[in-house]
Amino acid sequence: MFAPNRSMNMKIHRNLMLVCLLLMASISYAQSETIVVGKKADGTDLKAQCYTFPQRVETFSMSDKGDYLCVSFRETTKSGKYLKNKGEIGFYDTKSSQLLWKQPIDFSKSRITCLSEGVLITEIGSKISLLSRETGAKRWEASLFPVYVDDSLGLVLGYNSPTSNKLRAVNLKFGNDLWENKIPHQYGWNEVLDLEQNKRLIVADALHKLDFMTGELLTYPGKPGAHDTKAALLQGLAAVAVGVAGGVATGGAYYYSYVPIANNTITGLTSNILSQDSLYYWADRQHISCMDTAFNVMWQTEFPDVKASCSKLFVQDDKLFMLNYGYGLREGASRKKYGRPFIACYNLLNGEEIFFNQLSVKKDMIEDALRTDDALYMLFDDGMAYQELTDSIVNIVPWDTKQYGKLEAMLPGTFYAANKDTTAFKSLAFDGEHCLVYNDQGVIYEVDKDLNIRSTYERERIYSPNIQLKDYLCIGNRGDYWFIHEMGMPVAHLDTEFKKGRVIGNKLLLLNNENQFLFIDLDEAIE
Repeated sequence: MFAPNRSMNMKIHRNLMLVCLLLMASISYAQSETIVVGKKADGTDLKAQCYTFPQRVETFSMSDKGDYLCVSFRETTKSGKYLKNKGEIGFYDTKSSQLLWKQPIDFSKSRITCLSEGVLITEIGSKISLLSRETGAKRWEASLFPVYVDDSLGLVLGYNSPTSNKLRAVNLKFGNDLWENKIPHQYGWNEVLDLEQNKRLIVADALHKLDFMTGELLTYPGKPGAHDTKAALLQGLAAVAVGVAGGVATGGAYYYSYVPIANNTITGLTSNILSQDSLYYWADRQHISCMDTAFNVMWQTEFPDVKASCSKLFVQDDKLFMLNYGYGLREGASRKKYGRPFIACYNLLNGEEIFFNQLSVKKDMIEDALRTDDALYMLFDDGMAYQELTDSIVNIVPWDTKQYGKLEAMLPGTFYAANKDTTAFKSLAFDGEHCLVYNDQGVIYEVDKDLNIRSTYERERIYSPNIQLKDYLCIGNRGDYWFIHEMGMPVAHLDTEFKKGRVIGNKLLLLNNENQFLFIDLDEAIE
């Protein structure tokens, strides 16, 4: 029988006392009260449960289930123009409304991700660690360049380094490796599509079907990127010029929030992955293919004398259509013309080409497009086009930039236009009969099939959705926020601006500029 170790018992006692004191301090850290945050449509007060922090709160992130928040406490410099590198993070339990712990952090060297298991810290280079949700203590540490975190599956995927092709899965709870497999990423990752259970489709340097839990991998070869010969030549000439002048200086530390991409590449030369009737349809820059769920090829059709690029696949009247935009991404960033825009149609069963129509003789790329049941609205850099799916020639109608400004993009989602006294909001959405576009000044134009402007909505009257909670929306315009029904009926006007908002269950969580968390109950707002 062993005698008790008195010094050990005393140490345990001190640690328990310290934990209790920390918990007591966290409970009293944020002051709680009920405050008025706006007016309801009936004139009564809209109230919220408010938690005020004594420090400046920059932002927060939330776990997948919404049960925890990671709060970033970060002060500004004396001028107020810049954020200080060093600050603190705190872990907040949304169920008990308590701040569990705080600790210092250097935001310039670390990135934080809030998870149900705690806080994932990604440091510059290839190093990650997990802080315990209970105490903030480091639970584990691993060498990994993370590219994908799945809180629901409890794992993080990453490469051994930014240049490595070995993909690993690390268990978020214990930090141990689950599996390792090879997925090259010269062209980055273009898409991750959820499938049944733990499986995902990934467009990287080829099309992959990956079981996130076991690492089981299927690969369908493809070419979703290309080497940018012109960029490589210019880079080489620039290097020679700098070398003559006295040498090349490079360096610096970077955090890659995306899958690293090789130099001098054109990426994004791929379609969406279309899943239908237990078959996958996918296009790269050379072919359009159909395969079953085990990646057995059902058919493959090569493009005739033209290279494909960023494209969209869709099915209409039991036919497979492909709209090719005519651009890729220069190293995953800015758009670069590639190939030529076209629309093609194929037999779903055997891939037989029904028609293949090139849309521009000048190699203009399609900047944006929206589809109706039987036609397309398309946006080019110098005009717009409306075209039936079976038309062989596109008629681009020039856009008067002097009168209407430079076109930026189309609006696929829903926006709201306020009337003069802001007592009602009109829903603005793409309906097939009209298309919404906006210019470089934020003005929205409603354009019909003949490409005539039917309505104009000034930026001051346009409200964009920020958060959706069931059938209700929080919409805003330059700091002016309203809570409305999705049909446009006002429910309440908010008197506070907010930096960020999320939905937790039946409540709307807002972080405002006064370092306050505001919890607005949906039932309270609409009663």
